[in-house]
Amino acid sequence: MRNRDVEDWWDAVGWYGKMPANGDFVHRRLSRELVQWWDKWLQTGVAGLHQRNADRSIEAEFQGAPLWNFAIPSGFGSGVVQLGCIGPSRDRVGRSYPLVITLSMPERDFSPAVLAGASGFYRQLGGSLLAALRRGCNPEQFDQSLRLACGEINAMVAVQTSVADDPGADILSVLNVGHGTPVPVGVHDELGWRDLPSYFNPNSHTSYWWTNTIEGAAYKSHVHGGALNATLFNKLFVSHAGYR
Repeated sequence: MRNRDVEDWWDAVGWYGKMPANGDFVHRRLSRELVQWWDKWLQTGVAGLHQRNADRSIEAEFQGAPLWNFAIPSGFGSGVVQLGCIGPSRDRVGRSYPLVITLSMPERDFSPAVLAGASGFYRQLGGSLLAALRRGCNPEQFDQSLRLACGEINAMVAVQTSVADDPGADILSVLNVGHGTPVPVGVHDELGWRDLPSYFNPNSHTSYWWTNTIEGAAYKSHVHGGALNATLFNKLFVSHAGYR
């Protein structure tokens, strides 16, 4: 990844799902193959909600789930590394379905330092999701809000460049690049998972999920081995007592 203008990152950040201000599925800047890749998992999870929702308590639990950041390797058949955020949503008439935002990149463009500088990026994704899920912004407003996240990608690139210049630098020294004094702990804790950059493997079959704290959710993390499945969906959106 190299430093670019915000517009140059625009094509790499896409989204898919349902939102309260719209009546059906919406998406922007995701290939048909990537939409189908996400939909296969999400439809399986939502179908499970419907099967278990005799008293509608499961539906309410889904809507009360936190926002989740993720880092997904390319080894699942999508062909790209994906960094993004997903949250519980519904369409205008109340049909539940998540809304997901993802930055997709070829494996060759990924380095651990990309994640090390991603705290602001994940924070902006959380803010955009909140605007859609809680404040009723329409698809175009939601889409335009992602320009802020695109602007944060250059911060990720800057950290990557610093690591390239100093291969021996550890994560803490990387985070202090460009600052006269050490960065306060709270500045970068949106990423939450401080060791993740060191062990995320972009061509593995292990994905990483952790709560986005922009809405005050308690920090939780989950490592999932293998393809995205109903067990993972339930872990994120149903079995989440105490996460918020």
